Amino acid sequence: MSMDDLALLRRQLEEERAARKKAEDLLEETVRELTLANQLLQRYLDAVPCIVVALDTRACIAMINRAGCALLGQPESALLGQPWFEHCLPQPSGKSVLLPCFLQLVSGEGQAQEALSEYPVVDADGQQRLMAWHTGMLTDAAGVIVGTLSSGEEISERKLAEVAIAESRNLLLKVIDTVPARVFWKDTDLRFLGCNRRFAEDAGMPSPDDLIGKDDYQMVWAEQADHYRADDREVMAAGAPRLFFEEQQTTASGETVWLRTSKIPLINDDNETFGVLGVYEDITECRRIEADNRIHLAELTALNGMLIEAQNQMLRSVKMASVGRLAAGVANEIDKPFAFINSNLEALKGHVADLLSVLEAYEKAEPALAGQVAFLAAIEQAKEKAHLAFMQHDILNLISESLDGVQRAKTAVETLKEFSRVDTAEWQLANLEKGLESTLNIVWNEIKYKAKIKKDYAGIPDIECLAPQLNQVFLNLVINAAQAIDERGVIILRTGFDEHEVWVEVGDTGKGIEPEDMDKIFDPFFTTKATGKGSGLGLSLADNIVRRHGGRLDTRSKPGKGSVFRVTLPRNRLLNKEDF
Repeated sequence: MSMDDLALLRRQLEEERAARKKAEDLLEETVRELTLANQLLQRYLDAVPCIVVALDTRACIAMINRAGCALLGQPESALLGQPWFEHCLPQPSGKSVLLPCFLQLVSGEGQAQEALSEYPVVDADGQQRLMAWHTGMLTDAAGVIVGTLSSGEEISERKLAEVAIAESRNLLLKVIDTVPARVFWKDTDLRFLGCNRRFAEDAGMPSPDDLIGKDDYQMVWAEQADHYRADDREVMAAGAPRLFFEEQQTTASGETVWLRTSKIPLINDDNETFGVLGVYEDITECRRIEADNRIHLAELTALNGMLIEAQNQMLRSVKMASVGRLAAGVANEIDKPFAFINSNLEALKGHVADLLSVLEAYEKAEPALAGQVAFLAAIEQAKEKAHLAFMQHDILNLISESLDGVQRAKTAVETLKEFSRVDTAEWQLANLEKGLESTLNIVWNEIKYKAKIKKDYAGIPDIECLAPQLNQVFLNLVINAAQAIDERGVIILRTGFDEHEVWVEVGDTGKGIEPEDMDKIFDPFFTTKATGKGSGLGLSLADNIVRRHGGRLDTRSKPGKGSVFRVTLPRNRLLNKEDF
């Protein structure tokens, strides 16, 4: 080998040593940089508060940070290379159920990612810690998967809180569902956030979940939606509840019902309104019952007034019967003194006339005493003292007026006796016109300021009857006629007869009777008068009395013109065998 060849070889060896030196230096620098980078990465990972673990494709621990070591209670040296799923996770069935999912994931099938998103690890105390995992794939320069890098955050407390919240929500929904009222809540856009089952039924929805996100325009009560939403906005704008107001709603069945509603704004801890809560109950039946109760109360009040009036009328009837008996007794007692007073006055009238004729004879004899001046003077003085001239003129007038007064008092007594007729309860012949007149005398003070009496009597024949009871009929008809006249009017009393019947009519120019009331005027307790003004028994009792006499009580009336009541009775009592 020549010297040139040796020199060349030496140069080549030096160049190779220099190149190897340079490569070694470069490798050393690279290792140093990688070591520094790895240390820096480890510091970064150790600074992360949650667990970070890198796994190779066999699911063995390739790297774990300080938080992971602390959680597991083992140093990094004891964990590196350990099978992650078998070593650090609970094994309820004796083997890892997650390892197959991991192997499927690193093989390139990403569908298993969801199964590894949440699972527990066993800490240093042997307690399970539920973790939420975020996993990324580690690849080499060629893009081949060489492992995974996962970070885990403990969610045990959050999960427990979520479970507690879910349980509380479910309990709250169950409680709301058991409430008999309807409950709903909306957001600020007035879309439903939730409701109870009864509200969903009213809305025609299968379940409360079907309402979420919908608004009132999508409910069966769409026609009332504008009204409901205006109320909701008013409550939210005011920030104050609106309680117990009544409104109507159309249900899923198409029925219109009444609701008693309360609406309350939903306000968060920052005093911000985020929606509205509504609660209502169906009060349709309550309103119907209240309406029925009001009607029943009015009916009972009216009936109570009628009963009170009927009781008062009965008391008046009893009093009138007592007064009638008393009047008859008094009348009988008065008749006797009236008889001898009248007789005595008539006798006195004759005696006075005789005395006056004697005085007249003495006056004619006075000229014969012309010579007896003193005697004549004494006579003249006595005549002046006695006012003889006035007495002669007045004494007969006084006696005549007294006789007239006695006769008028006797007529009044006879009228009272004729009206009451308590001296007999037998059927007797009586003249209805006389009974009508006696009735008129009894009530004259009550009607004289309201009505003018117009009479048209036909001179009807006497009939066999119970006159006091028919007088009571006439009394009711005349009083009713007067009460039908508002201010001043006319009461017409008319009689008539034919070969079979007699009749008495009591007419008035009052307000008349409405056509719809004509069929009810003889019903017991029916009255067109104001409450407390009539019992509704007068015409019923009158009709009953007339029917028991074999007659009939008819009426004709024109509203605003007046009414006429006709009592028609048979002339022959044999046509009616029914006695009282």
